[in-house]
Amino acid sequence: MKKIALLFCLAILLSCSDDDSSQPHDTTADVLLKKTITQSNGISYETLFTYDGKKLLQARSVKENKKFNYEGNNISKISWYANPDTDNTLSQTVEFEYLPDGKLKKFKQESDNPLTVEFTYVGQDTVNFVARAYRSAYDFVGYFTVKDNEISEYVYLNGGRPRPSVKYTYDSKNHPLKNVTGYNKLFLYHYFYNSAHFNGFTTNVGSSKNCISNSLIQDPSVIEVMNTYEYNDNGFPKVINKDSNSAADYLFY
Repeated sequence: MKKIALLFCLAILLSCSDDDSSQPHDTTADVLLKKTITQSNGISYETLFTYDGKKLLQARSVKENKKFNYEGNNISKISWYANPDTDNTLSQTVEFEYLPDGKLKKFKQESDNPLTVEFTYVGQDTVNFVARAYRSAYDFVGYFTVKDNEISEYVYLNGGRPRPSVKYTYDSKNHPLKNVTGYNKLFLYHYFYNSAHFNGFTTNVGSSKNCISNSLIQDPSVIEVMNTYEYNDNGFPKVINKDSNSAADYLFY
């Protein structure tokens, strides 16, 4: 009887082992962007991405070196060096503060145009913000509507120069930096960064998916195509076409 019971237990363990091995492995969870080649106006340059595990340490090109600092699993600071060969020309830094639940509370940009933005979370899908640009006499005030950890709408309320309120649409694929530790917590910051940088890989708005268009909330017929994409077998962009196809990024993982 003991021998039968032992065989029965062994059969159950083998069955559980077989069940575990049959579980599908997410082949996209470990994908990290290694290199981009940007082409625009007849000029081509590459950017190399360096990691510690899944923590992004730097993104270096001939134009700049962008370095990342972490506190735990949160990106605490990004520094831009305009002379990437020596890293002796610091052109900009941005420092981030987080709430206890991990959401972005505030960022402070030190540059030729200093900027501080604070966020207040209202319910599940609304984030109010106050942006203080120190060379402006106005605070920019507005709010974001958030869906699936992406900005779906931006509503401008007041400030020095009126900006149109817009609605964003995304694809169902994977953002190139989706698996970078802490990257998706900065999706609100990405709006302000991409609003000021209109060339290079920075125009790929999104944290887990890729932005494909935006439209004016007041007049949805006014649609701007942000980027068009070509994808690899894992659903990550391998080519990003920008600026009416006059510029492009080629991505390698």
